[in-house]
Amino acid sequence: MRKRHFSPLRVFLAATVILVALGLYVVANAIQFAADYRSVTHTYTVLRHLDRIESLKHQAVAESRGYLLAGRAENRDNFWRIAGELQRESDLLTELVIDNTAQHDRVIQMRRTLDARLRLSVQAMQTWRAGVTGPQKGVPPLSAIRAGDRDVALRLEQLRNAENVLLSMRSQRAERSAWLTLLAAGIGIPLSLLLIGHAQRLLARENRVRQQAEASASASNSELNATVQQLARLSDSMASLSQYSSMLQGASDAQELYEITAATFRRLLPGLGGYLYVIRASRDHAELVAQWGASVAPNDPAPALQSCWSVRRHAPYAMEDLRHGLRCAHIGRPSGAHDVHGLCVPLSAHGEVVGWLSLQGEGQGRIAEESLAVRLCEQLSLALANVRLRESLRHQAVRDALTGLFNRRYLEESLTREIARCQRRQQPLAVLMLDVDHFKAFNDRHGHAMGDAALAAFARMLKDKCRPEDIACRYGGEEFTLILPESDLPTALERAEDIRTSAALLRIGEAGGAALRITVSIGVALMPQHGEVGLELMRAGDRALYRAKHEGRDRVAVADEVPVLGRV
Repeated sequence: MRKRHFSPLRVFLAATVILVALGLYVVANAIQFAADYRSVTHTYTVLRHLDRIESLKHQAVAESRGYLLAGRAENRDNFWRIAGELQRESDLLTELVIDNTAQHDRVIQMRRTLDARLRLSVQAMQTWRAGVTGPQKGVPPLSAIRAGDRDVALRLEQLRNAENVLLSMRSQRAERSAWLTLLAAGIGIPLSLLLIGHAQRLLARENRVRQQAEASASASNSELNATVQQLARLSDSMASLSQYSSMLQGASDAQELYEITAATFRRLLPGLGGYLYVIRASRDHAELVAQWGASVAPNDPAPALQSCWSVRRHAPYAMEDLRHGLRCAHIGRPSGAHDVHGLCVPLSAHGEVVGWLSLQGEGQGRIAEESLAVRLCEQLSLALANVRLRESLRHQAVRDALTGLFNRRYLEESLTREIARCQRRQQPLAVLMLDVDHFKAFNDRHGHAMGDAALAAFARMLKDKCRPEDIACRYGGEEFTLILPESDLPTALERAEDIRTSAALLRIGEAGGAALRITVSIGVALMPQHGEVGLELMRAGDRALYRAKHEGRDRVAVADEVPVLGRV
């Protein structure tokens, strides 16, 4: 029997069907990937609103406490302003999770808990009376306030945990789509190429009558190969973007972001030198934080913001010839004999430029993988903005806004930790309670602005006097606390006297040119002589501080030894 052969048309048809199916599958996965990316972005938005609500709640509580401590109307007005912002943020968060019933219910519960906590602060401010010491009628108990804080923190943590679970699921789904695309391409492309090769062998056996068809098939073959390569590049780009995004999400700080970025660009864009600039908080210049690849042109390590065209235009800026064309000012003229081209991409998040990326390589023209570089920079911009936000929130949670010292919350946590550490090492620990003398009269005479300037000047001096292991805190109002680990009584007295003398030498400027002076009274308590827990030491230090004030102020007093709680 005569052996039957498939016609070239049928073979090409089969290859075309496979490629079209593969293309449709890749497009479908790309659409799914885009949807997953939008879901991930939505989750990041919800997390940012949760962080914003938590920050505003801490600010509101701090302002209410400031009002209760100092009785300043400014603190009360700030509390109401922040409470309004909390309401708006809560409304936005409710709208964001409206499509998620479980999260929506958690947001409603969180808002109720937050409203209850704010009502406690409002009740405390409304019933507070100046000049009254001890418990005041109508003021909520401290236990209720702490319970309210814990409830709000618990609700926020539940919401954040649920969003992180959603983020993990969506990221995994995006990665799965990318890998499935690679798998389909790995099977479909070789099979298509095999069919095309078979068709070419069949066409070689055809007579001269079909030469025109052979040429047409060859042209179709080239077109199909180009499509295959384009699909392969698209698949690789999607997988690289997914992997880069996943690694950025896991970065704990900005330095890790820089290292991940350098490694990713070095792998995906070989042959190009990269320079990552981040704008400083002062907004006066940028700083070179990461560099990779070969240097083909000198670059300024601390350029001004306007030196980069991409920052000015808020858009990528391609330089096809750095030697003769217009280039950014932070890039110097190449010194070698080869032509050099470059690309600068701004890093922008939430409407603010936080830095830029500069890529440079040998040759003229545009960078081949420009679109991939821009997409990678979009991922980096969001991740850098999120890391900065987290660092800012961490700083606000433990620092006093006026003085830059640690706040009372950090004081209570660190004092317990340092006492335990010194007890393990069998070392002493000293606590200094400091109070600016006649501060209310100072404020009344010179104004709150000068009062704030005096507190800030005293705080700077206190930080200058601290060892690396010392912990300086603003206890509240004009009161400060200094923890001196591994310091005995003579050392603590010497340090206290040095601080008292330095405070008396401070000069606080006034509009008229006069230099104002302050003095401080200091109470010293030592562990274990005056107590072995933080509350005991602080109370002993307070008693010594009050004795120093009664004895004339501007002096140092040591606490009397008292029996430790729980001992006979």
